[in-house]
Amino acid sequence: MIQSSIKTFAIVTPTYLPDLKRCELLAESLDRTSPDVPHYLIVDRRDYTAFKHLEGRKRHLIESEALLGRWIWRMPGRKGLWFSLKAPPVRGWIIQQILKIAAVEVVSERTLIFCDSDTAFLRNFHREDLLVDGKIGLLDVDFAGHHEWTVTARHLLGLPRDYRPGSRNHVGNMICWNSEVIRAMQQRIEASTGVNWMVALARTVSFSEYMIYGVFVSEVLGYDSTDHAPSSVPLVKPSWHLPLSNDSAIEEFFANVDPRTVAVMIHSKTGIDPAKYRKHLASWWSKCT
Repeated sequence: MIQSSIKTFAIVTPTYLPDLKRCELLAESLDRTSPDVPHYLIVDRRDYTAFKHLEGRKRHLIESEALLGRWIWRMPGRKGLWFSLKAPPVRGWIIQQILKIAAVEVVSERTLIFCDSDTAFLRNFHREDLLVDGKIGLLDVDFAGHHEWTVTARHLLGLPRDYRPGSRNHVGNMICWNSEVIRAMQQRIEASTGVNWMVALARTVSFSEYMIYGVFVSEVLGYDSTDHAPSSVPLVKPSWHLPLSNDSAIEEFFANVDPRTVAVMIHSKTGIDPAKYRKHLASWWSKCT
């Protein structure tokens, strides 16, 4: 049984220079709502200096290159491609997913909570906010697309690749993983593919790290053998498909929040300057005790 009695947790955020302003707001939101929660920022070596001012008592900067090792290196320019003799050129969003799985090597806390830079916390939160029936909630909801991610996840884990209607979705904006399960998943990928897990993923054109982990927990280990429970708790309110084009729409977005929600996600692709909605966050922060 893979189970933990250690109740530590940390926020983990892979980020890069174009998201610096959003990441600064994420960092401020954590400092104002939950200053004792450890926060790990994973950045490429060339962006390290730009993020250095965010480092603090509970916030740590980790270089991507330190996690990946010397088998792969970033190609010059801002196209986000990485080069390796063991795989075709790897796109940045694939590297970001590999980095999340590799984060277990430097994060000492038992539960890793992944939040992107465009997330911002509204209120104090505690480990209890993550629990479902006394266990860490793992997003597990009705599937709504990207069936190929399920097929790929099953292949990487050595399961039959056929997609079955009723498969579940584990992709979201605040996802909680267990460090022991991550290591077991790495080993499973290596046993299934016959190569290092990083190399296996680098050779995979499209996948979701969250789907691989979710399928591993639900179909390989089983929830009863982990410290996870299936969850549909809306920990984050996302801006997907919401027209936040004016001040009134943004105000309404922040006014209607589920009581179980601890953070919001206003996607970077909306093009909204974080300064435009910071005042709404500040209003929430003022209620923190």
